[in-house]
Amino acid sequence: MNRAESIKIGEKSMTLKNLIELYRLCRSAQHQLYICTKKTMCKIKDLLELEMFRMSNREKECLIVIEGKEAETLIRKAKSIVYQTNVQ
Repeated sequence: MNRAESIKIGEKSMTLKNLIELYRLCRSAQHQLYICTKKTMCKIKDLLELEMFRMSNREKECLIVIEGKEAETLIRKAKSIVYQTNVQ
């Protein structure tokens, strides 16, 4: 049974490097990645779509949603990616 877990990230954490790491994390586990803002929701199907979303996003924060059987585990890994950036 699939689960969905989410994490809210700020614009400083929304770097291309972080988003690519999150995308690869989801792809390797065969999970779905969604990015939501106040105005849009986007299911990320490939890296080009991910970068287009990042470039066009003007919001201060967004919600990252991971859907799949191991969503809880992947969200913990995603938090470590995001929080590592905030510490530096």
